[in-house]
Amino acid sequence: MDEMLRPRFVFGWKIIVYLFLAGMGGGSAAVGAAFHLIHPEAEVVTMAAVMVGAPLVLLGCALLFTDLGLPGASFRAISRPHKAWISRGSIILTIFILLGAIYFGSWVWPYQGLTGSSSFRSVLNILYGIFGALTVIYTGFLFDTTRSIPFWSTPILPLLFLVSGVSTGVFALILTLLLWGVPSSSYISMLSQFDAFVLLFEALIIFFYLHGMHEVTAARASVRRVVRGDLSLSFWVGVVLVGLVIPFLLEILWGGDPAPMVLASLCGLAGGLYVRYVVVSGAVKAPLNADGVFVYLAPRPE
Repeated sequence: MDEMLRPRFVFGWKIIVYLFLAGMGGGSAAVGAAFHLIHPEAEVVTMAAVMVGAPLVLLGCALLFTDLGLPGASFRAISRPHKAWISRGSIILTIFILLGAIYFGSWVWPYQGLTGSSSFRSVLNILYGIFGALTVIYTGFLFDTTRSIPFWSTPILPLLFLVSGVSTGVFALILTLLLWGVPSSSYISMLSQFDAFVLLFEALIIFFYLHGMHEVTAARASVRRVVRGDLSLSFWVGVVLVGLVIPFLLEILWGGDPAPMVLASLCGLAGGLYVRYVVVSGAVKAPLNADGVFVYLAPRPE
């Protein structure tokens, strides 16, 4: 049994990195759009969201494209939006990247006049934020449709991806603002305070996610791998300590200070990557029940 539960991947590292980049890019766009609605004077935060949002998702899509066995057939991904989440996700990604391109284009001559229209900017911001959030959350629904892997087949997974994406998006914005040398730390302080609450929410979601999966016989093997098995170090150190505890304490104690925020952001981004790694790598297919004896089917190797 232990041999069957050793780490094997349904998806490879390119998919894990894609999930991370798409979550960070979409999350930063959603946070930037919400920040614009609440603080329209904070133009620098909106600009940072545009600068990191669509490019990160585009980079993730490049990894996704190279992971395909038949890249020439990738156009078929959008052929069944009424049936498949992978088709809906492809459409969402395309629209999001196009919105980012339009935003970039509005800053370039001769289209700079568009940025002077408050209604145009408001509509573009709202659409950019909505499709950023959809970019983050659709992967959770895509995983939820994988009925053969109970660890993924839960409605709480889209929520976990969304909250984790928002958190990594905030960290990406903080690093971008610090890199730009924003003179006022008020925006960074507001972002860090908001993210502290997001991290608490994320910790609760992870707890209920694992607790709920432990109650499901078919998913219990995945939870054992994560909590005390071969993935326990990645979970307790990578996700819990580095991704949640350290950033939370730094944001609570030194929110707004550059050096602690750089460390908190780097740790939070590492934790976001580990969240995807643990979720993807923890996959164990549903067991066969033969006369009361459960036989777990390990996922195929990469």
